[in-house]
Amino acid sequence: MTEVSTTHGLKPPESDQASALRLLPWMNLEGRPAYLSTNGGFLSGLADEIEELQLGSAVDVFDAVHGVLDNPHASPEELRFAARRLHESLGDTLRVALSRGLRGLSPTGEVAPVVVERWAYNPQSVGEARHELRRALEAWGLDALAETAELVLSELLTNAVRHARPSLEGEIETRYERGEGGVRIEVHDANETWPLLQKPSEEGESGRGLALVDALTASRWGVSEREGAGKLVWAIVADAGADEPFAVAG
Repeated sequence: MTEVSTTHGLKPPESDQASALRLLPWMNLEGRPAYLSTNGGFLSGLADEIEELQLGSAVDVFDAVHGVLDNPHASPEELRFAARRLHESLGDTLRVALSRGLRGLSPTGEVAPVVVERWAYNPQSVGEARHELRRALEAWGLDALAETAELVLSELLTNAVRHARPSLEGEIETRYERGEGGVRIEVHDANETWPLLQKPSEEGESGRGLALVDALTASRWGVSEREGAGKLVWAIVADAGADEPFAVAG
């Protein structure tokens, strides 16, 4: 069983022929998460086999633990053992889900309609997140929106990094969701302060970021609560002639 690590501060491969970074089901020699940037090969096949074994084991644990939980005479030791196995199986399942999320893949190998990533509170994360957004848009056939979408993401993510509270949460989450002719971009962070659209200062940069987002998205952006501490800021970038790509925004 493996532990789950959700922060990846590595730069995705630049080659169009390479796959995105894949989180492997084992640690490196330093005891840290290991990643694979090559497409296919022995290690990729081995990782596939291990993941299938882990998911199969998780199904077996899930099925077997009912007998313990439903037994009114189960001892504390049996309950603790069942809880430990559930915790280990959940860790493996989450790691597999994260690995596929890093690559933007559904279980069938297709590009998923929603791509979720987590980033360190570091200015370098902005460029890396833009790279992944462009990759998703190209795969969805929405590459015509890439320039505008990247500008919007840059403003939202830069704002999150600038006002970071990493002591509360060690990473920022981005979420890209494909719509009909558009993409919804979300940036989640642990800061409870909601950004406000202000009149840009003539002598400084204050207020320019959200004003740019407002202009680029035709005012289709906002702030919402999320589970846990902090907030999520969302924005929708769509073709000028497209119908509303998302029925409900916010």
